[in-house]
Amino acid sequence: MKLYDSFRSALQSLVVNKLRSALTMLGVIIGVAAVIAMVSVGNGASQSVQNAILNLGSNLVTVQPQFGNDQGLRGAGAQAQNLTLDDMRSIQDQLGASISAIEAEQGAGRWQVTAAGQNWNTQVTGVTESYPQVRDWALDSGDFFTTSDLNVNAQVAVIGSTTASNLFGDGDAVGQTIQLRQVFGGGKDARARILNFKVVGVFATKGSTFGFSRDDQIIVPITTAQHVLTGQLNRVNAIVVKATSSETMDVTTSDVNSIMLQRHKISDPANADFTVTNQNDTLAALSSVTGTFTLLLGAIGGISLLVGGIGIMNIMLVSVNERTREIGIRKAVGARRGDILVQFLIEAIALTGLGGVLGILLGWGITEVVHRIPQAASLPLLITSGTVIIAVGVSVAIGVVFGLYPAMRAARLHPIQALRYE
Repeated sequence: MKLYDSFRSALQSLVVNKLRSALTMLGVIIGVAAVIAMVSVGNGASQSVQNAILNLGSNLVTVQPQFGNDQGLRGAGAQAQNLTLDDMRSIQDQLGASISAIEAEQGAGRWQVTAAGQNWNTQVTGVTESYPQVRDWALDSGDFFTTSDLNVNAQVAVIGSTTASNLFGDGDAVGQTIQLRQVFGGGKDARARILNFKVVGVFATKGSTFGFSRDDQIIVPITTAQHVLTGQLNRVNAIVVKATSSETMDVTTSDVNSIMLQRHKISDPANADFTVTNQNDTLAALSSVTGTFTLLLGAIGGISLLVGGIGIMNIMLVSVNERTREIGIRKAVGARRGDILVQFLIEAIALTGLGGVLGILLGWGITEVVHRIPQAASLPLLITSGTVIIAVGVSVAIGVVFGLYPAMRAARLHPIQALRYE
């Protein structure tokens, strides 16, 4: 018997028993759909985390203050303020063209902001002039402040798109004046501190990162933040270095660490009063976590596929029993054991293969429906070609594994005994 004849006979058998074939495929369809839907959630979560990190900028090496270290014991409380603008300038001078850009930041807390009769509360941060280059953040209108603004502690600001919308609506924020207000004390003793800042630019919309809206903040020159807003002169909360490429990040990290150890006169790196973090390491760690999460979700969906495979074996065994006389007749007219084996294997693979294809369509449909639900619109779902290939491959493999025993049982039937079977 030719392979084509075996294939045609297998399909004819499936078509004759339409309802049974459909119910048999149902387990595989649900299993594949579950794998597709669940793995898409894991893939989407992984992609969302990577996008959130890269949204802060690419190829970043970050220096932050660390708790003091005394004989291996780290102190409690707030982080030490031991990073300075001079540290940033030293890194900039020593690394030169080996880095793309560098900037420093100092948080100035939340301030009440008023402008054009509107009132808003938002975060204010002081940064240096290379902030847009380091953070890969373009301006929608206006310009960013310059080194000259830092030198004279200019009271200028660049605001996020959300802040601009809340303060000025559809109007142009550039050139407008905003007031930063802080109230001290209460009752009759309350005193208000009011500072005027000129808006020189508005950032392009950036979105949220780990729940923090990048578009709802005010950026001012770091020297202005230090002298006017916080009083913490020459202190910074973070120094962010942008490496020239992803491949040079490890070298840049090592160089920055060496410069900082030398500047802070620390001989033992274990006693460093700062930490240097590499964005690649952060991405790798989070990818490992999300990868485990995706694998777990896939395994849960795989259980449904396993149940579907057991259903395939059960139905194929029933089919062998029902078609015992047919098998005997085929063997009596010359069909070999291999021909019978191939025919029943083709039936099992056809059931799981078709079930896999329908399962992909169902899984895709589930993700589309979820995307259209308002409460779950932000749920990240990502179907990849790899997921589809694996799901179909596993379903076909299940057809082979769980269809092999019934096929072997059919192939081993003795023709005389099969013809006598009632």
